[in-house]
Amino acid sequence: MQNILILIGSPRRKGNTVDMAKMLTAQFEGQDFRLEMLFLYDFDISPCIDCRACKKGDLVCPIGDGMQDLYAKMEQTDLLVFGNPIYWFGPTAKTKLLVDRLRPYYGNKKLSGKKAALLLPAGSGASDCDLTIQMFRRTAEALGIELLGAATSEAFDIGDMRKDPQAAEAIRELASVITRKR
Repeated sequence: MQNILILIGSPRRKGNTVDMAKMLTAQFEGQDFRLEMLFLYDFDISPCIDCRACKKGDLVCPIGDGMQDLYAKMEQTDLLVFGNPIYWFGPTAKTKLLVDRLRPYYGNKKLSGKKAALLLPAGSGASDCDLTIQMFRRTAEALGIELLGAATSEAFDIGDMRKDPQAAEAIRELASVITRKR
């Protein structure tokens, strides 16, 4: 059984990012996957304060907030799916807070060997996603995570993603890669 953790970085619980995540999870019906979807806006995530405690001793972040629950979930999963709408050519603030707090994993290597994928709706489509894809690619590489790919959608208003046939095809392709790379 492969565990997939989907981290939704959108404040909208019924927006395009969630539609993309649901379309992806539908691809795994009847397969040996355990899926969990979490909304980052449900967690109190403080910014990294550059205290550097994660670089010493047990190599863990000492900030006692919602990231402690997310750390445990991420360490127990096989595949991390980051669902994030593009805000001003980058990730949402909540997603960026999470990424900044991944620093302990550079030292403790607890995410090394895991896989990741991206779901990125953007008002202007794929052309607005390049910086976020690159950020996640470099982060994954630094942490020893294999980034399997990204599915994008030209979607701004709620429901736009469902009208984007290219997004549906990209999600099917991403699901196929995930299934092959288990």
